[in-house]
Formats: sequence, C-alpha cells, structure tokens
Amino acid sequence: MGKLDEKKKMKRESLLVAAFTLFTSQGINETSISDIAKKANMAKGTFYLYFKDKFDLRDKLIVAKATQLFRKAVDDLDGQSFDVLEDKIIFMADSIINQLNDDKILLRFLAKNLSWGVFQSAMVMEIESDSDYSFYDAYVNLLKESGRKFCNPEIMLFLIVELISSACHDVILYQEPVTLEDLKPELYGTIRDIIRRQEIRS
Repeated sequence: MGKLDEKKKMKRESLLVAAFTLFTSQGINETSISDIAKKANMAKGTFYLYFKDKFDLRDKLIVAKATQLFRKAVDDLDGQSFDVLEDKIIFMADSIINQLNDDKILLRFLAKNLSWGVFQSAMVMEIESDSDYSFYDAYVNLLKESGRKFCNPEIMLFLIVELISSACHDVILYQEPVTLEDLKPELYGTIRDIIRRQEIRS
C-alpha cells in the first residue's frame, strides 16, 4: 500500500472512530456531518470523499464493528480441537457474547442498528482494506468441514444471530430475566437444536 493509500485509509478510519464516539454518546440523529468532521479534525468536505452521508457512514461502521467481532471469534477458534460443528459454532457464539459483555457501548450500538441486510454485508463484504477476510466464507468452510448438509445455511445463521442478539441484550445490560451465566446453557442448547433441525439427514 502506497503512502497516499495509507493516508486515505487513516482519514477514513479517523472519521469512523469520530462517528462511533458521537453516535454512542449523543445519538445518530443528534450528530451532524460537521460534528463528525470536527471531531476527526477534518474539513467537512473531506467527509464526502469517503461517505455519502452519515447514514452511509453508520452502515459501514456497523459492518466494520460486526466484522471485528466475527473475526475475533474465528481467530479464537483457531487452535481449538473441536470435532463437532455444534461445538465450534457455540464456541464462536460464546466469544461474540463475551466481547459484547465486555463492551456494552458496542452492544447498545449494534442492537439499535444491526439489521439483517447490514449483517449480510458484514458476512461478505471486504471492508475497503487490503484484507481478504470474509466471515461468511469462514462459516461456509465450517459447514463443509463437518461433512454434513443443511437445508438453508443462511437461514440457520440468521436464526442463530437473531437468537443471540435478542436473548443477550437485556441479560447483559440489565441481568434480566437471568444472569448471563444462567442464560448460556439454555441459549447454547437452543443453538444445537437449530443446527440439528436444519440438517439434511439421508
């Protein structure tokens, strides 16, 4: 990557960092493009070199943050010796849940803004970097390695993501209706059931 590309990448990253700080402290509707540019120490016009508007920035920020969660979960799985697909997926789910438990600001941001469409982008989109990482590819590889076939892998992943997102939000933030440690066995049992129900049995 040349110096010019590196500088552009740094400016884009500065805008993302500034926006995340403002979005999570005062809300998206109360944050202007001028606020974001000022926080990033840039002229307002520079903003439009990277993003169409603040909602375009928000979507790209969600994709970037979600991808970081998924990438760490996949990285955490490396070196583990699980043989069963369910164990691998539950291990990654646990990594994601623990990351969200450690970063409640991120949990609130993603819970308010993460739609399935944006999540799909996080699965398949290269985040305008030199990385060739794709969470969806990692997920598909896990299914292939299992030697099993499933009715609809995308629906299966959607159900698991929605379950984790909805079940963990109040538990992590308010410990309602149970603690996170009490929830996990029930949650992971349900994930196993989802995977089994989606499997095509010969």
